[in-house]
Amino acid sequence: MDALGHVNNIMYFRYFEQTRLAWFESMGQMPLASGETGTVIVDNHAEYLQPVVYPANLIVSLSAHSPGRSSFVSTYTIVNEGIITTRGSAKVVWIDSRLQKSVPLPENIRSLVASCEISPDA
Repeated sequence: MDALGHVNNIMYFRYFEQTRLAWFESMGQMPLASGETGTVIVDNHAEYLQPVVYPANLIVSLSAHSPGRSSFVSTYTIVNEGIITTRGSAKVVWIDSRLQKSVPLPENIRSLVASCEISPDA
């Protein structure tokens, strides 16, 4: 909570992260620390449309678009009681965790992003 009684802005990035990790795990991708490759976030953005006051029952949705050689953009929508409260995005880059350099996206991730690609403005 912040000084005005709203959910603190850093929490939204945690919600995005939890949703992104669950999405990766649903495809059998392991967290970065447990494998040779994984992801880093090179850009994060949040647009706060309505404040969220604790307690709340939030629904966080994820989609993806713009696959590149080693990256894609993930987008998020947070809904509270049928109202969109927050929109966000993150640029996700696949890396070799030992070398700390980008590597091509795994084919299953590239295919999934390409198949669910949406307009960034949607």
